[in-house]
This record gives sequence, C-alpha cells and structure tokens, in this order.
Amino acid sequence: MRSVLLAALFAGAEALAGAARAPALARGGAPAMAAVPVAKFDGAAAGEEAVELRVAKAGAYLVHRKVVAEQANMRLGTAKAKTRMEVRGGGRKPYQQKGTGRARRGSSRSPLLVGGGVSFGPRGVGKARYALKMNKKEKRLAISTALMSAVGKMTVVEDLDTHFAAPKTKDMKAFLERVDVDTDGRQSTLILTKDRHENTYLSARNIPCIRLLRRHFPSPPPPHPRRQVLVASSALAEIKDRYSA
Repeated sequence: MRSVLLAALFAGAEALAGAARAPALARGGAPAMAAVPVAKFDGAAAGEEAVELRVAKAGAYLVHRKVVAEQANMRLGTAKAKTRMEVRGGGRKPYQQKGTGRARRGSSRSPLLVGGGVSFGPRGVGKARYALKMNKKEKRLAISTALMSAVGKMTVVEDLDTHFAAPKTKDMKAFLERVDVDTDGRQSTLILTKDRHENTYLSARNIPCIRLLRRHFPSPPPPHPRRQVLVASSALAEIKDRYSA
C-alpha cells in the first residue's frame, strides 16, 4: 500500500494536523478499538467491524512529514533557467566604459538586468533536487495513523468485484446512494479496494467526487479532503494485517 493514501485522506498540512488532534490521535497513548459500521451491497446494515491500528504519539508531525515527502518525490525536477552564458544576445558592450556616469556594463545579459540570465536558478537536475527520505517504519506508522484518524467517516462494504460483471455507472451510483453517499452534491468519497477491477473502476470514474483507489495507490493526491471513506472487506483485512496495533 503506497503512502499516497495519506494525501487522499487529507488535503494538506492543516487538515492533517486537525485530524491528528482528534481524541484517537492523542499524544502518548494507543487508541481504543474503534467500531466501523458494515454495510451490505443492498445498503442494509450488517453489524460492525473492530479496527485498531498503530498510532504515532506525534501524529500530526509524522503524517505531515509523510505528505510533504510524498508530494516532493512526485516532482520531476525538470525546471531549468538560463544563465547569462545561455541567454541569446549580449555580445556587444552596451555603452562605453567611462564618461556616462553609469555603472560599468560588459553585457546586456547580466543577471542584474531585465532580459538577462538567472543567478542560481534551477538547472534541471531531476528528482534528486527535491527528493526527501523517510525511514520505512516511519512511513508505515504515518499511514496507519492517517487510516486510524479516518475511522469516524469509514464504512466497510462488500467486495464490489462480484457485483459488477459489466461497467455500469447507474448501478454504482445506486449502490453509493444506498450507503448514504451524496452523489449529486459535492460530498467527496474515497473507495478503497484490494485489487483493481476494471468494471468497478469504469463504473465509478464518471461519478463526480468519487475516487477509487486500490491497494498500491499509484495515483496523485486529490485537491480536497475526503468526507467519507468506503473500504472493501478484503482491503480492510489487509490493512489490519499490515498496520494492526
């Protein structure tokens, strides 16, 4: 499971810090076991699922670091500015050395002048310019902390693979409405599945504010936080196996 899930659950540092200040992420103590509601495909309640994941003592700090590192590592580092040597023109001395009362100029492409080169600008060295590193255990703890902070807006649903033999947006929208997802408004929802299922993905991609992510989460973060999280039962089993307290 890729750590980009953190950014999918929280839009930025402020939202992450606010979530981490919730009682479940109190500094210094492991959270109590949380009960997540379970819903069937027809929308009927099917009890609750106990979830208890590892939580960092300084949850806001660690999750913020992971989000910053994730966004920095997505940068390609291709920005490149021209120096005074690379800017076209400037071969002739703009005016005489003495007698004008102005500062001495040997070229009109000096970094001090408009139209000149850039001093200490980006040189297109690639991702290494912006890369940030985190320890493996810190990454996992940041993910589990973010997941545990989202249990209040989480619902466990059945695996969707068997219910979508063919791509059908109408069926996906009907399912989301049965589990109290506002598909017509602006309520953003994240659906977590264990593996990619083509028909499920095609059924959900045209619904506004719905994000379908699988276990490895290779996609970039969305621009806003998620108000509701639907987790497939198989995905929750793997989350508990990897991040259980």
